[in-house]
Amino acid sequence: MEAVPRMLMIWLDLKEAGDFQFSPAVRQFILKNYGENPDNYNEQLKKLETLRQSAVNVTRDFEGCSTLRKYFGQLHYLQSRVPLAPGQEAAVPISWTEIFSGKTVTHEDISYEQACILYNLGALHSMLGAMDNRVSEEGMKVSCTHFQCSAGAFSYLRDHFNHNFSVDMSHQILNLNINLMLGQAQECLLEKSMLDNRKSFLVARISAQNSETASMLGKIQKDWKKLVQMKIYYFASIAHFHMGKQAEEQQKYGERLAYLQSSLDKLNEATKLAKVKFNSAKKDNDFIYHETVPSLETLASVKGAPLVKALPVNPTDPSVTGPDLFAKLVPMAAHEASSLYSEEKAKLLRDIMAKIESKNETLEYVCQLSSGAVHL
Repeated sequence: MEAVPRMLMIWLDLKEAGDFQFSPAVRQFILKNYGENPDNYNEQLKKLETLRQSAVNVTRDFEGCSTLRKYFGQLHYLQSRVPLAPGQEAAVPISWTEIFSGKTVTHEDISYEQACILYNLGALHSMLGAMDNRVSEEGMKVSCTHFQCSAGAFSYLRDHFNHNFSVDMSHQILNLNINLMLGQAQECLLEKSMLDNRKSFLVARISAQNSETASMLGKIQKDWKKLVQMKIYYFASIAHFHMGKQAEEQQKYGERLAYLQSSLDKLNEATKLAKVKFNSAKKDNDFIYHETVPSLETLASVKGAPLVKALPVNPTDPSVTGPDLFAKLVPMAAHEASSLYSEEKAKLLRDIMAKIESKNETLEYVCQLSSGAVHL
């Protein structure tokens, strides 16, 4: 990849789970509201408990991502049948640790469990993206996909859940995580673009976008300050290096020298290619072209080109969640809707039958009159 070093990627820690004793409450609700023997659902409850244990002790691999998605989907199905929201009949305490303080935070809300699982899905994808090998084209694609999936999980969490559960799931933090993951996906795209020897202006724009993203992250998260600062200079250097290459292609040799000088100023030791290009360009300009070297402020700024997006989460995708464990339990809303439908259907049929009988009587009377007239 033209001897350009790959930057370290940032990954996020997983939240740690506490108690969620849902089985007793679910069993009681089934007995009271569905009139069924809860023992008939022992197998389903056991499967859900086992799935939770796998989800809260998730393996750090792609299978772990599948486990989190499956458990998230099963919770989505369960809450349509058993009311587990705050103040509802089957609500029970759910505890998770908050990332920044390490304190245990408890809510009686199944949405809190879903939110924490979704957070861990985003964090796990960030780990896998950071760990993955990016020395090959396939490695770059895999890492890019992981970071996009991570951004997708955090986006779904931001757009569909309460931001007051804990600080690590606040709107600001989720936006930070989304931008971080999309920025790192864009880094993978930059590496792929350079590997493919894409046009200098395209590479410059991709790199400029990375520098802009890093600048924003550095202002928010102090823990990442040193690494982010390095990335700001690095990507700005790459952007100006490729703008210099484009100026060379356009035979704008003064601009070429200015961009390459800026590239060296921003990250003098990060890329040997920039230094080689600068020395060569300076020699050419001094002895051949004799063009005036403009100040960097007079040159066109490089506008970033965001080319990645978050990959969405679908909580009801059967290929991910598997079959609904409690499919035999018809949701109460469905029962009510069915009862209302039956009542309205019966009412409609009664009205129609009454109209038919009325019309039949009228027709019979007319027929009798007609027969009498003919006879006369």
